[in-house]
Amino acid sequence: MGTIVGAGLVSHVPTIMLPEQERRALNAGRETTLVTGLVDIRNNILEDLDVDTLVIFDSHWHTTFDFVVDGREHFSGLYTSDELPRSFHDWPYEYRGDPELADLIAEMAAKTSGAWVYVSRSPALPVHYGTINLVHYLCRGEKVLSVSLPYSGETDDFLTFGALLREAVEDSDRRVVLLASGGLSHRFWPLGVIREHEASGLEHIVSPEARAIDERIIGLLVEGRHADVIELMPEFSAFAPEGGFGHYLMMVGALGGRSCNIKGKKFSEYEASVGTGQIHIWFEV
Repeated sequence: MGTIVGAGLVSHVPTIMLPEQERRALNAGRETTLVTGLVDIRNNILEDLDVDTLVIFDSHWHTTFDFVVDGREHFSGLYTSDELPRSFHDWPYEYRGDPELADLIAEMAAKTSGAWVYVSRSPALPVHYGTINLVHYLCRGEKVLSVSLPYSGETDDFLTFGALLREAVEDSDRRVVLLASGGLSHRFWPLGVIREHEASGLEHIVSPEARAIDERIIGLLVEGRHADVIELMPEFSAFAPEGGFGHYLMMVGALGGRSCNIKGKKFSEYEASVGTGQIHIWFEV
């Protein structure tokens, strides 16, 4: 019987892939805790969990009709971001997929009303930096299974998918870690001033109101009050959470949804990224 052995809400911002000297230059010589936090998760959490598969809910992979699961056996190539090719180009990647778990998810979805899942094995399917960045810091040979966020999805759609994923994991022989890859509030500064807001200080969050609701969400996650976070989704949606916060909702759906009371532990500071809110929070399952 498979099991979920850990879960995290983790940021994938492109800044973490810049050379260290460039990251420090943006922050008056300081390293971003989004980098040191990922290193800490890898060295002090994942190394001790005997993980078979990292399931990544990739909020940078937007789909329309389906939860798409990337069911390929193997991934390798050079990644260039179509969003930020100036700073993120020709990045080599190579990792294993988990087609067997992908198929189990599709089989479970076929039994679940309203769960629209499609497994793709097309060699031409793009990869996204919401996966690539986390693989770089967190994967040391584990299989990786990426899941898209349908932008037509709503809160209960994401929770339903998470619940069926848990059933699929339990039908497998996998020890799985869930990674909700994405940020909190997600509005950027206008192009005319955005370069003035690349540092990670909280004065660079796009508005005091966005900072306030991010900090409210973080407080609830640390306290394990996931039902309250779910109930806040209509209010939070006004601040354009990344991916509609679907990455988190799929993760918590797999952890019990509204009944989940697992307390979170911060593995980074709450930081800004050109207006958006970012943090790493780990949930010990």
